Amino acid sequence: MDKERINWYMGGNAPLMAVRFFMEGAQVLLGAHMSRKLRPLLPKEIRLAGDEIPNDDIHLILEYKAGDKWGPYVAPRANRYILHNDRNNPHLRAVEQLTDALKMYQPQLLVVSGLQMMDMFTFKSGEREARLQQVQRQLTSQPQGTLNHFEMASYVELQLLQQLRHFVLPYVDSLGMNEQELSNLQQVLAHGRTTLATDWNPRIAHTLDQMRQVFISLLEDYEDRSSSDAKRRSISRIHVHTLAYQAILTTAGSKWKNTRAAAAKAALTAHRYVCKSQFINPEAVLQVLDDSFATSAQADAPRMRIGAASPVPCWREYIQYGRHRQRLEVEICVAPVLVCREARKTAGADDNISASGLAAQL
Repeated sequence: MDKERINWYMGGNAPLMAVRFFMEGAQVLLGAHMSRKLRPLLPKEIRLAGDEIPNDDIHLILEYKAGDKWGPYVAPRANRYILHNDRNNPHLRAVEQLTDALKMYQPQLLVVSGLQMMDMFTFKSGEREARLQQVQRQLTSQPQGTLNHFEMASYVELQLLQQLRHFVLPYVDSLGMNEQELSNLQQVLAHGRTTLATDWNPRIAHTLDQMRQVFISLLEDYEDRSSSDAKRRSISRIHVHTLAYQAILTTAGSKWKNTRAAAAKAALTAHRYVCKSQFINPEAVLQVLDDSFATSAQADAPRMRIGAASPVPCWREYIQYGRHRQRLEVEICVAPVLVCREARKTAGADDNISASGLAAQL
């Protein structure tokens, strides 16, 4: 990664990604509002584009394990519940400051995250669309040499997802998400609806098929509308992170480098962050994956093995899309995650995982 180039961020969970990119050696400009009390918690080398505010917004995260009790209720699985009192991030109040900063710098990577704060938030008529149009203008103002990435999150409001499909998705090169967000996005793109429940530990074959479906849908959207909108971008990378594995799909010959290394880096970051340890204790972890997996749920799909000789399997295949059945070669890598037997920290894991994978591919 070229450490002389700058990475840019905006959104509610952007500080977590910003810190991870800094830890990976990048120069970082963060678009966010912060109080004087919170700012010292970020590395001083991270530049900030955003106003100082008197009081920080509050995000309360309740984490619990499988079997934990709350009155008469018993948790069937580990999860977390998030409440927030946030009046800045839903309005993307740092966008204007970031717009001014973008006139002076040429970022290697522009990351948009935190738009989930708009979900189910009460706006005046047309206000949310206007803010998303500003995000769109920032994305489309970047030169082709700058890669654009959108970090997904948990969305339940169909109207917002449809707006993201219109204002954001056509203008990014890369997407990052977990298995729930992948399923949700696939349903929106294919059927115009959201999904209410997903498997917490989906089979690799199922996840890879959903990644292909999302990839094809976005490619076909680009094919249908690129002639009328020259600023649209063709998707070239999707990273899905799950409890048990990391899966990264990139277009062969694209600007994204080191796909195998990125998948491995993301898997190690997942382990180290959740276990809160830089060291791997074999007795404290387990590998949820089997030693082989099918690359698709379709009949006769090839199988890949995971072992000492190939700890991160990668392969190339062709994806067909569009009315004329065009063929595009892609590379897919899958890295198993060493899952902590006792999770120490899960909030913010996805942001750290996604940022570390991106850093390895610049």
